[in-house]
Amino acid sequence: MAPSLRRLASDTVVYGVSTILQRFLTFLLTPLYSNHLTPSELGEVTAVFSVIAFVNIAYSLGMEPAFMRFHSNRNEGESSAAYANAVRTVVVLGSVMTLLTFVCAEQVAASRFLALGAEGGRLVRWACFIPLFDALVLIPFARLRMQQRPKRFAVLRLVSVVANVILNVVLLTWFSLGVHGVILAGVISSLVVVLLMSPDILQGLRTKAEVSVWRNMVRFGLPTVPASLSTILVQVADRPLLLMMAGSATVGLFQTNFRLALPMMMMVTVFEYAWKPFYLNHRDEDGASALFARVLTLFTVACGCVFLLTALLMPSVVAIPVGGGTFINERYWQGLSVVPITLLAFYLNGVFTNLAAGFHIAKRTGIFPIAMGLAAAINVIGTLVLVQPFGLDGAAWAKVAAYGASVAVLVVKLPSVYEIHYKWSHVAIAVVLAAAIYAAGLSLPRGWPVVAAGLVAPFLYVLLLMPLGVLNRSLLATIPRLIRR
Repeated sequence: MAPSLRRLASDTVVYGVSTILQRFLTFLLTPLYSNHLTPSELGEVTAVFSVIAFVNIAYSLGMEPAFMRFHSNRNEGESSAAYANAVRTVVVLGSVMTLLTFVCAEQVAASRFLALGAEGGRLVRWACFIPLFDALVLIPFARLRMQQRPKRFAVLRLVSVVANVILNVVLLTWFSLGVHGVILAGVISSLVVVLLMSPDILQGLRTKAEVSVWRNMVRFGLPTVPASLSTILVQVADRPLLLMMAGSATVGLFQTNFRLALPMMMMVTVFEYAWKPFYLNHRDEDGASALFARVLTLFTVACGCVFLLTALLMPSVVAIPVGGGTFINERYWQGLSVVPITLLAFYLNGVFTNLAAGFHIAKRTGIFPIAMGLAAAINVIGTLVLVQPFGLDGAAWAKVAAYGASVAVLVVKLPSVYEIHYKWSHVAIAVVLAAAIYAAGLSLPRGWPVVAAGLVAPFLYVLLLMPLGVLNRSLLATIPRLIRR
């Protein structure tokens, strides 16, 4: 068990460092946008990228999880066929979808989900290449993960983000292109990665594909498409709904504060990159079930530390003086109450990722459309119902309810699919203790007392978990060794 945990920790550190850099660089665009885009323009950008998130699902047809499931470190021929099938499927689907979007750009721009105005058609024609370029590198990136090559994966991702940030700065500050500059930066940065990974893409196109393998991959991958679509609905459906209910300026306000929960999003993303290859590669080992249960407890404790640090410090972080103003423009501070709620939502998303392991291993992915379909419905209905009385907080709580429902479905169904004895009592104690410490921190006066509390809270949290039985000294002594590896 220890060597396996060390490998997971090692991969997580590589993914983690690169993802932290990527997210941090992307996050720095927030003050840039607040200075060069109006809230309405920022709302339009958010709406465009929300639609792109939906389109990405149609471009892949579930080929990413299908390829990862049919990849085998022991059978090179089977893996090559799976890779070729996945690459060709994505290339064909992506090309067709991009062509249709390009031709129908005006109609897409005028839809209620975008409402981009007079120049919306040109904006859509530029934007439609972003999901195409992202789709072309989807399977090559998946292969890097399955081959456990996190360093190359991380470098390529980082190149894309650095290019995107630099282009945003240049196109917004020097050329004043506004919304068009943001979209153009996305197109060019995505194209850069396609060019860098073109040998991998061409390899997939040249390798012989097998129809029988493709059929099996489609059977596995198709059930994941509704689940992926529902996942996107949970993640971004509130943006177009807010756009229709309250206008683009409200969307810009919500998006800015939503992004302040970035640390928890990074935690979940980093974990997921390492988690799926980890449990698929170790699913047949003795003690796998106990190993997976232990990971959930450690994940919860880590998320508790991230929650306390972020929720208590963020009101001070946004007020940091920058260039004569503040890190986040003061007009966005009214939405800060969204941050702790969003942190909780991201944690629940991470719990879902943990629980999904058993269903992937047992090839019972049909549960995902049910779980995420329910979550999507709750998110949409919750947003429609809660925004009116509770404002932006209502949209955030709708997301918490949605992720909570998806977790509940997996918890109920998992025992009959793949037996993992999670220590739910330890998970509950860790969550309640984090909430209690946060509530105590809120009672302190604004300023340095809260800052000091935010810095100390994670350490106090870990120390209190020891007498409560969630953590013990041997486990705490093991964690630094895992990180070093």
